[in-house]
Amino acid sequence: MQYQKAKVKNGQLVITESKEIDQDKLTSDCWLIQFSGLEACKTCEVCNTADCGGGETLKALQNS
Repeated sequence: MQYQKAKVKNGQLVITESKEIDQDKLTSDCWLIQFSGLEACKTCEVCNTADCGGGETLKALQNS
């Protein structure tokens, strides 16, 4: 699966980041954390709340 981030520049969609994701390795933890690491938490509305789905992936990143 390909994961991409994009922005609109001068009315055109411009890909700013692209990653190939191995779907077999995804868990039920927050996919954005699995795709982007702790960077995903910076703009997450549920970061540091009971609704955070970071799970074991988030714990492992925070402890590394």
